[in-house]
Amino acid sequence: MSLRRALALARPACLAAVIALGAPQAGLGSDGNLQSVLLEAGCPRFRLEKLFDRDGVTSYRANCFGSAHKVVIVSCIKGVCVREGTQEEQPE
Repeated sequence: MSLRRALALARPACLAAVIALGAPQAGLGSDGNLQSVLLEAGCPRFRLEKLFDRDGVTSYRANCFGSAHKVVIVSCIKGVCVREGTQEEQPE
């Protein structure tokens, strides 16, 4: 099988994976390891909100989707991201 044919067969599988896992979030390319920090926090699917962006420092709030709702705060400085904390939503 040629490489071109193999790539043509792999495209539908890649598209299905993106649909199943959720599309990549916009604007993450410049934030280095933001996605890996969120994965380590148990947050593979999330909605991202930018809280702060100034002088090379960017902070985000990630609302994680899953069995337990979590909010993870991540700060990035020049492409290096660190998890600041986790807050689990308490049932009312």
